[in-house]
Amino acid sequence: MKNNKVTINPDYFGPGNGLYVIHFKEGCTTLGFDRVMQLGNLLAAELDRWDLTPLPAERGTMKAYEKYRKLSDLVFQKHRQTGYRSRAELTPQLIGLEGKKVEVVDCYGEKRSFVVGKSTGWIPCHLEISTRRSPDGPAVMGAPFQSVRVV
Repeated sequence: MKNNKVTINPDYFGPGNGLYVIHFKEGCTTLGFDRVMQLGNLLAAELDRWDLTPLPAERGTMKAYEKYRKLSDLVFQKHRQTGYRSRAELTPQLIGLEGKKVEVVDCYGEKRSFVVGKSTGWIPCHLEISTRRSPDGPAVMGAPFQSVRVV
């Protein structure tokens, strides 16, 4: 487990809707309380490590974050030993559509199209690639989608 300093900003998005702030030498990044709970639950199920599932009462605590980090580290170890790649960060509606151009209506009612890409690493995510010539793109946002259509 990395030894980066982690602090808690409990009210970043309003009362009770905070962030974990992960500090690096170069700066910091953030991870929301709800995202830690969601990913922790997905990783615990994937690894069959229910003892590390973040409990609802732990939301927004260092204990929940530490469980999430432990699960992430276990996925990394499994990846190093076997090449395993987690599905926890993948968008379920896009699994199997990698490399295809899709048109989606996102959870906000916005329509857009992109080529479905997939990042590298032991916990990959789907990417929105603007054209087949583009080398990369941002992580998929706006899921769950109201609709997905291959175009």
